[in-house]
Amino acid sequence: MHEAGLAVRFVEAALEEAAARGASRVTAVGARIGELHGVVDRHLEEFFAVMARLTPAEGARLVIERVAARSACPGCGEFFPGQPYGRTCPACGRGRLETAAGLEMELVWIEIE
Repeated sequence: MHEAGLAVRFVEAALEEAAARGASRVTAVGARIGELHGVVDRHLEEFFAVMARLTPAEGARLVIERVAARSACPGCGEFFPGQPYGRTCPACGRGRLETAAGLEMELVWIEIE
């Protein structure tokens, strides 16, 4: 499960940022995750809680913002919902749409005390 590794990275990054700012506790962490990664929110939240135990992030909330998959046509510049694989542009007919969103995986904010 890649949720465990992701949870470790989020906890470590939050702790590093909290330490750099002289904070004693992390109370919440916000993450943006694209739907194309296949991350299961519940599993990520559970692993996050486990990885945060006995650290200044113990008890911190993990807030997950989901990013829907979107495709873009490099020919006409139109955007469409969904994955681009094997799809042609419904506006101009060009093949090979590109992924415009849905691959995000980033820690975007933390709350500290």
